[in-house]
Amino acid sequence: MASYNLTRSVAELLSRTDASPASFTVELYHEHWTLNRGSKFLYNNPVASLLDDIRQQRIPPDFLELFDASRVPFYDGCLIVELFDHRPPLSKSTKDIKPDPDRIPDRTRVVLHPTTESLWADICLLNHKYGNKWTDEDTLQVEASLLLATTAPLCLDPSPSLARAVNSIIKVSTPAPPKSLKRKTTGVSESEEDQLEKARKIRLSQYMNPKLTRPPITPTCA
Repeated sequence: MASYNLTRSVAELLSRTDASPASFTVELYHEHWTLNRGSKFLYNNPVASLLDDIRQQRIPPDFLELFDASRVPFYDGCLIVELFDHRPPLSKSTKDIKPDPDRIPDRTRVVLHPTTESLWADICLLNHKYGNKWTDEDTLQVEASLLLATTAPLCLDPSPSLARAVNSIIKVSTPAPPKSLKRKTTGVSESEEDQLEKARKIRLSQYMNPKLTRPPITPTCA
């Protein structure tokens, strides 16, 4: 039953990896953000879809190729992101927001979990490494191995009371999504965020289409 307590599982993973390097870091500033202290990105840049994935605590499937090339470390099949928020607290007027160079940034660590989309993207990436020669049977075997290594053990007890207990534990222990990492003062409207989400799903649908070329990923992780 302990494996179904998501909050406890995340806390244990963060405790075990506290001395280990994060998979990657994100620094948030008032007007821009950076990935691994590299290039600066605006909050309305298409690359900012990464911030939405971090907020939803999910592995970003369209960045997996970049992470693989940069040898980003995974922990129990998850990514650990270290966030440094340099932004001053929000005020009623944007004119009152002034950067403070001496302010110590808020530091948090977030666990990103695999999803069906990231699993599919991972399989596509592995297939590409092997020359796109996998058959459907090969793909199913790889998918089964990945699921076996990354998912909690199944509970096969048909008892309705046990199922209700497990569902209750999952519901209570699932962390609430944190607030958006994109401040409204950056000019990113909800409609723009919806458009970025649609564009992300379109890119994902292109992974296994042999007639289409996957769009290039521009940010660098090094």
